[in-house]
Amino acid sequence: MNIGLIGPARSGKTTTFHLLTGTPLRAHEEFKREVQQGVTHVPDPRVDKLAEIMRSKKATCVTVEYVDTPPLEAGGSKSDWFSAAVEGGIKTTDALLLVARAFGQEEMTAPVDPVRDILMMQEELVLADLIVLEKRMERLDKQHRVKPLTLEEKSEQEILARGSQHLSAGQPLRTMALEAGEKRMLRGFQFLSEKPLLALINTSEEMLSHFEGTLHELNDRLQPHRIHAIALSAKLEGEIAALPPEERAAFMSDIGVSEPARERVLQASFELLGLQSFLTTNEKESRAWPIEKGGTALDAAAIVHTDLARGFIRAEVVPYADFVREGGYPGCKAKGLLRLEGKEYVVKEGDILLIRHSG
Repeated sequence: MNIGLIGPARSGKTTTFHLLTGTPLRAHEEFKREVQQGVTHVPDPRVDKLAEIMRSKKATCVTVEYVDTPPLEAGGSKSDWFSAAVEGGIKTTDALLLVARAFGQEEMTAPVDPVRDILMMQEELVLADLIVLEKRMERLDKQHRVKPLTLEEKSEQEILARGSQHLSAGQPLRTMALEAGEKRMLRGFQFLSEKPLLALINTSEEMLSHFEGTLHELNDRLQPHRIHAIALSAKLEGEIAALPPEERAAFMSDIGVSEPARERVLQASFELLGLQSFLTTNEKESRAWPIEKGGTALDAAAIVHTDLARGFIRAEVVPYADFVREGGYPGCKAKGLLRLEGKEYVVKEGDILLIRHSG
């Protein structure tokens, strides 16, 4: 997964970036206009367990790359912000993580309203997409004056015209009704408002319970825009992360935090992108892989390696729980728990796959 962080200035966006990537925050970095990238692993104890059973030399979890973009300054140049974000790679990300401020009311000139700030940032994404879309439509119009458009170009022109109307009404492209082929075509433009969007409401420790208690109401307001929000306190989570591991669990229990923010964000990101994990294991490596829900055994083979998909014969499949209970492949085979599945088999969360292929 590749996720881009966006947000207004002083929202705690860069603090959140360092929290998610486990990297140190430098003094006054939150106010700098620079792009940063960091990689983190999705914690998955199943991978370690498989490595233990198979005596694998390597254990690899799903990785997530975060791209921290410059903050959008109030009154600042929106075109400069957009250019810096694009140059930093935000257009190639799979999803966006929008950090909204919900702390420090005494420093704010207007009442804290994270939903207002989330929708304000969305307006900028919509406007940026509209500019890109209209430039493409202009090019197609000029081309049409020289020679007739192909059927593919006519189809593109029709979809872009619909997209222009949708964006002009202030609506993000992710809320536009599209068929599968139309979605693929739009995805090629890497429109920002088409990307799945997760909002992080960054609040103080004192207000965290309040925002967690009102998340249902906030998400009802955001649902028409297909935005989902979760609440956290980046400052508090930073204090938790700085504690020695042996003290961390007790401190979290004392303050009523069930799991670290990083894991909650990763889980929410998986759900936002409609992903789940399947597993592979052997003596060389035990590994978790992300796959879209509804993905097939052939899709899984292609994720591991394109050669596996080209020469796909069948997949040997066993649920993780059965594999662990029986102590590995021999026990599963002895009890008939290892199934042979074809290309169309729909992969389930936690399936362990062994792809048989030709060549």
